[in-house]
Amino acid sequence: MPIAPNTQFDHYEILSPLGKGGMGEVYRARDTRLNREIAIKVLPAEFAQDADRLRRFEQEAMATSSLNHPNILTVYDFGNHDSNPYLVMELLEGEELRAQLDNGALPVRKAIEYAQQIAAGLAAAHEKGVVHRDLKPENLFITKDGRLKILDFGLAKMEPPQNVATGSDVATLKQLTTPGTVMGTVAYMSPEQVRGEAVDHRSDLFSFGLILFEMLCGERAFQKGTMAETMTAILNNEPPELSETNAKISPQLEKIVRRCLEKKPERRFHSAHDLGFALEALSVPSSSGANRTEAVQALNITTRRSGWRERIWMIAAGVFALLALAFGVAYVRRPSLPTAATMRLTVNPLEGANVFELPAISPDGRTLAFVARTTGTRQIWVRPLDSQMAKPLVGTEYPDLMFWSPDSQSIAFLSGGKLKKIALSGGAPVNLCDTSSLSWGTWNRDGVILFAEGAAGIKRISANGGAITGVTTVDVARGETAHRNPFFLSDGRHFLFYVEHNEPAKRGIYVRPLNGGESKQILSTDVRTVWAGVNPVAPSEGYLVFMRQGALLAQSYDFSQNQLSGDPIRIADQVRTNPAGFNGRFSLSETGILVFTEGSEKQQLVLANRAGKKLGTAGPIGSYNVPRFSPDEQRLAVGRFDPQSQSLDIRLLDLARGTDTRFTFDPAEDSSPLWSPDGTRLAWASLRSGVRDLYWKAANGAGEDELLFKSAYSKIPQDWSKDGRFILYQESDPQTSNDLWILPLEGERKPWLWLKTEFTEQVAKFSSDGKWIAYTSNESGRFEVYVRAFVPGAPASGGKWQISTNGGSQAKWRRDGRELYYVSTDYQLMAVDLTLGAEVKAGTPKALFDLRDLRASTAGVGFTATSDGQRFLFVTSAEDAYLTPFTVVTNWMAEMKK
Repeated sequence: MPIAPNTQFDHYEILSPLGKGGMGEVYRARDTRLNREIAIKVLPAEFAQDADRLRRFEQEAMATSSLNHPNILTVYDFGNHDSNPYLVMELLEGEELRAQLDNGALPVRKAIEYAQQIAAGLAAAHEKGVVHRDLKPENLFITKDGRLKILDFGLAKMEPPQNVATGSDVATLKQLTTPGTVMGTVAYMSPEQVRGEAVDHRSDLFSFGLILFEMLCGERAFQKGTMAETMTAILNNEPPELSETNAKISPQLEKIVRRCLEKKPERRFHSAHDLGFALEALSVPSSSGANRTEAVQALNITTRRSGWRERIWMIAAGVFALLALAFGVAYVRRPSLPTAATMRLTVNPLEGANVFELPAISPDGRTLAFVARTTGTRQIWVRPLDSQMAKPLVGTEYPDLMFWSPDSQSIAFLSGGKLKKIALSGGAPVNLCDTSSLSWGTWNRDGVILFAEGAAGIKRISANGGAITGVTTVDVARGETAHRNPFFLSDGRHFLFYVEHNEPAKRGIYVRPLNGGESKQILSTDVRTVWAGVNPVAPSEGYLVFMRQGALLAQSYDFSQNQLSGDPIRIADQVRTNPAGFNGRFSLSETGILVFTEGSEKQQLVLANRAGKKLGTAGPIGSYNVPRFSPDEQRLAVGRFDPQSQSLDIRLLDLARGTDTRFTFDPAEDSSPLWSPDGTRLAWASLRSGVRDLYWKAANGAGEDELLFKSAYSKIPQDWSKDGRFILYQESDPQTSNDLWILPLEGERKPWLWLKTEFTEQVAKFSSDGKWIAYTSNESGRFEVYVRAFVPGAPASGGKWQISTNGGSQAKWRRDGRELYYVSTDYQLMAVDLTLGAEVKAGTPKALFDLRDLRASTAGVGFTATSDGQRFLFVTSAEDAYLTPFTVVTNWMAEMKK
């Protein structure tokens, strides 16, 4: 959370924010003791709980504070205030070197002047045993008086300086960087960084040479069409001749640049001191041959300083992209591109983002799409991987999912109950159809799009819109309950999809011909997301990529026989899924690029008032589903996903005492809890038999789980009547989608159908007097909230009243029945005054607040309200605290052969 102006950090007073990056938030502040303005970089308290982030922050503090040089950002202090570690630095006024380079090459004299200052700063850092490892124009700052400052030592590596004994503390610090990890920014890497090898101070000299080259000619030395080609060029190519682009560049200066850009570290300058000496020689007017000779001789100066010993502690930073949105990723453009080694790179969140999720790499591997929210709305962003810039796609606000066209020129996405497509070249999105589906889609080269509607099966539509036709039918007689997540195979005539089944062994990935035929099970898994493709370098090799128990696995796949062979190979240990654990957050291109998000979804339960002001939180950060206040509003029942056990269980939170107790223990999913009106029992839905059935148990945890009601279709409990006699639930029917049923809790407990139409009816609630039911239906073409009368033992009949006016769902009653709340299509929490009598009279809906300001989940996980309608509890995104970077793996298939 941003720190408010006038906040005191010891004797430092916060004035205003300056920026936000992967390593913390930066503020303009005043040192009240010395009466001067300074900059404070703050690591938020939630980040301080992340050991890796804390180590990196401390690394930057230690590395920078050990340096005292006019060409290095000065650090004054390091402290901790209310669990917020902070770094106090000098306040700089000016601009990054990148801003000047955006206008082209610099004058030769200015380039040399800047180069001398960089060399001087590097020499001071190297003398202290600090190797920067991420030197680039974005990390070089030009002050208003023309002084250059080296910034951001978050990736710095500490080595023992020359005068440190081998047995000292510095020389025995633990190495924390995993060998083979690629650190830095691709365009400014040294060859040894590209190969993931250990580096020393000479790596900084190579990066320096790349920066000097760019200052002199306005272009990068090894910039190619793709990041992978750039890496290849760094390893194998020579830079262009500088004199061909700028006649003012002397042979001596070009020789300095080439000396820095030698592929082998031992052939570069031996130190930044030697480099600085050579640059100083250039600054002497060179009209005489003597001076030219002096410059040439300077290039051959040697030193007694040999290469420093490779040891000491390294921090695995993952700070791989900076303010310019340079994502530092690589991809393969064509099969002939040399990609001998698999590389793992990191893509940091956008600057200032509080949402960064759902990475999707294009089939050709050239463009990364993702969902982010910065200062505006949550929407789709795209970034060509051979560009420095990412841009939002206007009109893609609040997407629930997205998938690429096969030509990588368009993206299909689901938003507001509509499937849409948008071209990367520009223009407004095109509506394809209405759908309530939250399952993934797929698009083949013949212009066919498949998407899933759960119990209604897989549907088909043209990429140009038109009629929707069914492709699969859920076979209830054989135990199937839903079809989800279709994925076209490369021939475009077969597709994979996920089958929910009553029998756990039959739950998993199936393959089927597009134009009809038998479905064949390929593998058993609980995660629905799947990918299949061929090796771009060896097309005879095919692989299936899927998830089990949080791990991302790949297995050889025979496309001609549609079957797996061999054993699966683990390619990532922990990949994020959605809160329910069903959809994996990974994406692959046809060219050997893998992008994924590590860990699990992080959410927070947030309590807010009617104005949307945050009043507090409940429970730890985690992955939540359907919270419900107890009748006395002192406890909370909620589903929470455990990434360790890979299970969704119900937890009971005592809001007064702050305790957190596990209520269900079955390995299968348990979710959607309901409190009895007297608070003594809980009912919920459980997937333990393969289909969601209704269970209940005493709220104090005593006794065993008891099966309350079982049927062929999945059920989700919606509400418990205030007289304790009925439970209202929705059931998924393959023919009619969701219907509403009533389960009596007396006598034989035989349920009756309350409302069934050709449309979807769901998310229903009893009024407090038990005479009315509010529910959501899409009969008008979009979801709206309706109210109907309820008569025990009878199906819905008579009139119905539409309460929402512009789309709505998730209705909740106030206790006295005189107000109803719901979520609008544009994610406003709405309130409507009601008068209940012989008929329903509804007032004009009014917006209470925007759910997006709280980062409340819009994925249907629900919210709960106090009976007086004064407080609301939401499942919100904790992404500002857990903005997890994307991991990018190039040539991941090479791992399959090891």
